[in-house]
Amino acid sequence: MKKIDFATWPRKSLYDYFRSLPTPHFSLTADVDVTGLIATAKPTGVSVFNGSLYAIMKACNRIPEFRQRILGNEVVEFDVVHPAPTVPIEGDRFAFCYFDYAEDWDEFNELCSKAVEEGKKQTELSNGSDTREDLIFTTCLPWVQFTSMHHPVQGPNDSFPRVAWGKFYERDGRWFMPVNAQVHHALADGIHMGKFYQFVQETLDEFGK
Repeated sequence: MKKIDFATWPRKSLYDYFRSLPTPHFSLTADVDVTGLIATAKPTGVSVFNGSLYAIMKACNRIPEFRQRILGNEVVEFDVVHPAPTVPIEGDRFAFCYFDYAEDWDEFNELCSKAVEEGKKQTELSNGSDTREDLIFTTCLPWVQFTSMHHPVQGPNDSFPRVAWGKFYERDGRWFMPVNAQVHHALADGIHMGKFYQFVQETLDEFGK
């Protein structure tokens, strides 16, 4: 982790402006092509959930702005950020689970599967992120082919990126899935969102090879 030097930070004026706003977060939803994941990887036993989360987390870790957090009056940049997905629990409810990110797919897949199974054993929602700032909050809505989403935040200084993905669907012989990302505008702009979707797509395409 490193502390951002405001004296040399190119986006300091953008940071100051967006931090002054009461609602400084923005979100974007776009479809990604999951043909490789659905048509090639899934029949071999690859979990669509695990594969989608892997592509999302790999993209987040490639973008410095997705690894930055506002801590008081400082901005820090983590070397690595880790997944904090939601998991279903009894009573049509959900809970959080956490595990360390691994860049290697096989290792990530194993860690993810174990964390999800353990997370499903919870009986109540608890906030396990109180002492961690190096997280990406993620959720999956496999029932809805949504076109937009807004995530709740703890306040204007909440700088955790949040990512959601929805129901995949077929169109013209290809499979697609909506992905939503929400970030703090003091740290990230549209260009960073563009890189996020580009990097997600690159990893998803790898599942088809």
